[in-house]
Amino acid sequence: MRRPLRILAIVEGHGEQTAVPVLLRRWFQYRGFRNFETPDLAIRAPGAGALKCPHDADDELGVEYYVEMAAREQPDGILIILDADDECLERSKTRRKGLGLELLERALAVAPHIPIQVVVANREYEVWFLAALARLRRAKLLPAGQRLATLSDIEAIRDCKKRLSALLGRPYEETIDQSDFSSALPFTSGMAQRSRSYRKLLKALDELTQQARGRRRHTDKHSTAARRR
Repeated sequence: MRRPLRILAIVEGHGEQTAVPVLLRRWFQYRGFRNFETPDLAIRAPGAGALKCPHDADDELGVEYYVEMAAREQPDGILIILDADDECLERSKTRRKGLGLELLERALAVAPHIPIQVVVANREYEVWFLAALARLRRAKLLPAGQRLATLSDIEAIRDCKKRLSALLGRPYEETIDQSDFSSALPFTSGMAQRSRSYRKLLKALDELTQQARGRRRHTDKHSTAARRR
């Protein structure tokens, strides 16, 4: 039996370290991809901004350091997820290269042989939960009653954790709630319309899994040719 294709995730937060693998496994199941797997824990770059910083191997900073760490495990693909905070907005004002594109180029520079995708949640990972309130309520993860004010751009919300605390009626606990809420996020066109960054996540997952399969086919083809020689 062939080894499953293995996708490693790289994240910044404690909550995302367990939540992103939950989300990945649900997406594999949703797509019927039985030949994909991901570890229970993502690789975590400690501290906000650790991935965006210039590369410094001694201080364990920069996306390059964590991609090299992931590459040592010989994955079939790497997914990097981080919060934009206000950086994407600031970059748009100065016409700088997009954060996701910059990090992808830096990541590929140290691991060009591995399929990599970068997804920047705008402004926080938790905005995806605010875009999925109806689904979270149906899953009984949020109490009924309170409503989020209708916004034309949900990704303009600041301090999503504070909004979630108000909806929960208690403090939002990242290390517990993030995995639970991720287990209920829908993969629908409506969800993609409500959140541009979530739409980019779904596109990135499609591309990453396609690239991982293509890489394996290429490797198998060369292995077969080598054996025939």
